[in-house]
Amino acid sequence: MITLEADSVAEYLSRRGWSPSADLVRAQKLTGGVSNRVILAECDQASPRRIVIKQARPQLEVEQLWECSIDRVIREMEVLEVCDRIFSDNVVHGASGFTAAVPKPVFFDRENYVYAMTAAPAEHEVWKAMLLRGQSDVSIAETCGELLATIHAGSWRCEETAAAFDDVQFFDDLRLDPYYRQIARVHEELAEPINSLISGININRCCLVHGDFSPKNLLVAGDQIILLDFEVGHYGDPAFDLGFFLTHLVIKSIFIEGKYQDYLALIQVFLTTYWNRMTKSISMDQLAGLQRRALVNLGGCLIARVDGKSPVEYLDDPVTKDRVRAIGWNLLNEPHECWEDLPETIMNRIDH
Repeated sequence: MITLEADSVAEYLSRRGWSPSADLVRAQKLTGGVSNRVILAECDQASPRRIVIKQARPQLEVEQLWECSIDRVIREMEVLEVCDRIFSDNVVHGASGFTAAVPKPVFFDRENYVYAMTAAPAEHEVWKAMLLRGQSDVSIAETCGELLATIHAGSWRCEETAAAFDDVQFFDDLRLDPYYRQIARVHEELAEPINSLISGININRCCLVHGDFSPKNLLVAGDQIILLDFEVGHYGDPAFDLGFFLTHLVIKSIFIEGKYQDYLALIQVFLTTYWNRMTKSISMDQLAGLQRRALVNLGGCLIARVDGKSPVEYLDDPVTKDRVRAIGWNLLNEPHECWEDLPETIMNRIDH
C-alpha cells in the first residue's frame, strides 16, 4: 500500500491517467480531518479540473488513542455512491435559491484505500466557520433540513441499502465507543442511560445514516450546500444524525454571546423543514418515536463533546462546559417527548 502526500500525489494521478503529466498537477494537503489524509489536486489543462483525494489513517489524529480499520474508506466510497444516486433522483431546493448536493465520485483505488471526488468550488466556506463568526442564516439551516431528510427518506426501509450497509463496526468504532461508551466510562452513573441509548439505536435501524452530519462537513459555495465525509455511513437510526447535528447548534448558542435566539431560530427552521419532509415518507407514530430518540441522542452527544474522545476544540471555558454538560445530562436522564421543550431546557441551564 502506498502512502500519498502532497508531494507524491501528482505522480500517482499521472500514472492513473487523470493527468497527462505530473508537471500539470498542483497539490496541497487540506487541514481539519482527523481520520483521513486529504489532498486537493488541480490540473492545469485547457479545461482545469479539481479533485479531492482521501486516504484513511489507521490512527486518528486526536490526543487519546483512537483506532479504526482503514477499510472504512471503502465504506465511504460506497455510501457516497448511494447518496449521489439519491440526489440525482431528487433535486433538493431550500430557501433563497439554495440547492443541496454531494460530491461526484471520480475514481476508487481499493488496493491503496484511496478515492477521489469532485472538489467544491474554490470560493466556498465551511458552515462551521460562518457559525463561529456569529452568522446565522436560516436559509442554510432550512436547506440542511431538506438535505438530511432527503437522505433518510430516500433510503427508508430500503432492503438494498440495509443489506449493503448492515455492518455497523465503523459506526461503533468512530461514534458509539468514543462518544457514548466513553462518557459512561468517565461518568459511571451514566452507564444505564447510555446502555439504553445504544440499545435504542440498535433496534431502530430504518434508513441510511450519515453519522457525521455537522457544520464542519457542510460547505457553502455560492447558492449550493455541499455535504462531505461519508465514512461513518451505515443503515441505522436517523435519530443519531439529528442529535449529532443539533449538538453543534446548541453548543454554539451557548458559546457565542448574545446569539442564543438566533441559533434557536436555526434549530427551529432546520427541524420544521426536516419533519415536514419526513412526513411524506413515514407515519406520525414513527415521527414521534424519532423525535424522542433524537432528543436522547442530543443529550448523549452534548456530554460527549465535553467528556468524550473528541471534545469541541473551542470549548475551553469550564463554566460553558458545565452548562453544555448539564443540558446533555437533563436530556439523557429525563427524556422529553417533543422538541418544543428544548428552548426551556437550554435556558434553565444557561440561567443557573
